[in-house]
Amino acid sequence: MTMPSQTIEVIAISPGIAIGRVMRIRSHTRLQEPEPHVISEKEVAGELERFNSALSLTRVQLNALQNQVRSRLNAGDADIFAAHLMLAEDRTLLGSIERLIKEKHLSAENALFRAGEHFADALAAMPDEYLRERAADVRDVVSRIMANLAEEPAHSPDLDAKRIIVAQTLTPSETVLFDRNKILGFAVETGSATSHTAILARSLQLPAVAGIPPELPEQLTGDDKIIIDGFSGKLIINPDVRTEEAYRLKREAAGELRNALAKESTLEPETTDGFLIQLAANLDSPEHVAEARQAGARAVGLFRTEYLYLNRNDLPTEEEQFEVYKEMLTVCEDAPVIIRTLDVGGDKFNTNIYRSSEANPFLGLRGIRLCIHERRDIFETQLRALLRAGVFGNLRIMLPMVSSVDEVLTVKQIIAKLQQDLAAEHKEFVSNPSLGVMIETPAAALLAERFAPLVDFFSIGTNDLVQYTMAIDRGNERVAYLYRPSHPAILELIHRCVQAADQHNIWVSICGQMAADATLTPLLVGLGVHELSMPPVAIGPVRRVIRSISMYEAENAAREALACNNSFETLAIAQELLMRCAPEIADIQEARSQN
Repeated sequence: MTMPSQTIEVIAISPGIAIGRVMRIRSHTRLQEPEPHVISEKEVAGELERFNSALSLTRVQLNALQNQVRSRLNAGDADIFAAHLMLAEDRTLLGSIERLIKEKHLSAENALFRAGEHFADALAAMPDEYLRERAADVRDVVSRIMANLAEEPAHSPDLDAKRIIVAQTLTPSETVLFDRNKILGFAVETGSATSHTAILARSLQLPAVAGIPPELPEQLTGDDKIIIDGFSGKLIINPDVRTEEAYRLKREAAGELRNALAKESTLEPETTDGFLIQLAANLDSPEHVAEARQAGARAVGLFRTEYLYLNRNDLPTEEEQFEVYKEMLTVCEDAPVIIRTLDVGGDKFNTNIYRSSEANPFLGLRGIRLCIHERRDIFETQLRALLRAGVFGNLRIMLPMVSSVDEVLTVKQIIAKLQQDLAAEHKEFVSNPSLGVMIETPAAALLAERFAPLVDFFSIGTNDLVQYTMAIDRGNERVAYLYRPSHPAILELIHRCVQAADQHNIWVSICGQMAADATLTPLLVGLGVHELSMPPVAIGPVRRVIRSISMYEAENAAREALACNNSFETLAIAQELLMRCAPEIADIQEARSQN
């Protein structure tokens, strides 16, 4: 029996349209806790041997997956499994498992489950969405080791025809095992655009959405037909004939548009009346620079450094960090590279960083607060590495979670002292590094006029700025309706930052999800933002919008939006301009800003 026809608003994580029958997949990442099993002292050695055998097999499998993905897709995607391999070799995680077996006499399964969940839960509590998504990677690796302990071979589902996969979640391991010729797209409950599964879906050019109702995978059957709209974020169950035909036409048009946008990658993102808006990429590895360039990025608007510190039982040395930053700057040649200093929240999963736990890490000792007030030793090591690497490219250092002028002044004093030390050591370093602040708190936005004389640029992190301004947890679906980047209060704070920047001749970038939403591009251009930084996959539509509007039109739209009372009014203004100037983009972006 099929489900009634209905449309569900979901989250678009990989663009495209998929139409087809359902294949339900039972997730392997939502592990059931094994039955408690305590072993005897004489069984400890054997249990350790059994665990290490499963671990060795896991490493072999991950190496094979890495090579497979490198040959099928690209080196950047293969790095996903390089990260998984690092997890399978992480001494903190493995040491916890071994201790539970030796000291608590737990079975290998029990020890693996307990240590893995502790590690994953700590990552899931991180303030940064990208880092939160890495919890799924931990569970993927744990699931693989668990399967090897049980001697269960990994397998791909047997599909009788092309299907749309519906699941609670999908791991990168599961995603790459699918036969690309038989998969039309994915619809999952958990995940976001920054998950590794979403990244693989985009590389495979498979439409995907997340945020489906948790009960849906059990309600659907193989006889149900669904449509995935990976542009606007919709899942349509058993559509009528007219709706299905409309989406078939939309799919054809989207394919033609995708090819056209790819051909425009060398064109300048310039308005019709001659204003250039720089487009940059958010990256986490030098291996993704080629992909960003191919999409048309002219800079790196955000390079995250957190992963240098995570999934390890020690801290990265100055030399280790120097080599990473040097490689990134060298690969990018003269293109600007914004490297964000350590930005992690105050949870306890890496005791090498945190000295105490916090009840609310989102409002605690995170970002620059942690670096200045508790772990200045870590901060100084990172800054030394950055200053030394800066001579190899166009380095721009960005400070996260800034909320007071004193924090910037303190960092400047630290940098000056480190430069004196490096000079005394006869080490080469950049003498006048570009320094900027990440505007992600209302306090920072309200103090923009006081920050501007002290720094070289602003980078507005709209994800956190929306969350803190609207006083909501963006992971809480009960208040998700309040998470509106187009809210007049958010536009007013951006406007305030741009005005302060213009007065002091510095530039403003936006590096949050708002930058990747082509529907909002006219408003951001009209507000006077100089750079938009986003995942490479989003650059094409945003560039097309910029090239289709005039600054005069954009400024008028922004002026109207600032006078609005709510996000629905501002969004309507942006959509009207988009429909008039770039209707082909408006069609694929429909309703995305509302999700």
